[in-house]
Amino acid sequence: MTKTASLFISAVIVLFVIYTVHLIKKDKLSIKYSLSWYVLCLILLILVWFPKLLTDLSHLFGIYSPMNFVFFVGFCLSLWIMFILTNIISVQSHKIKRLAQQFALSEKNNEK
Repeated sequence: MTKTASLFISAVIVLFVIYTVHLIKKDKLSIKYSLSWYVLCLILLILVWFPKLLTDLSHLFGIYSPMNFVFFVGFCLSLWIMFILTNIISVQSHKIKRLAQQFALSEKNNEK
């Protein structure tokens, strides 16, 4: 990878981190939901700064091309983020159902 490409990718990652911090400050993004994105950014920065590590890791896992390894890691991280979001949605759905039931009981008690 050329130095220009490494600098460009690093700049994009840093701008993304700055943007997410800005969203956190404005209360539009929760810190606990942004942690997975920060982990992804850190992994990408390490791989951009040390490209030999990417080649070594791809050979260690038996993947022929380093780019295929990048896509595999990206796919795994995407699945991880989707699992986290699915878990959050499930918990919130349960809380909303419980809140609606409590509200209905409260309304019924107020009618008496």
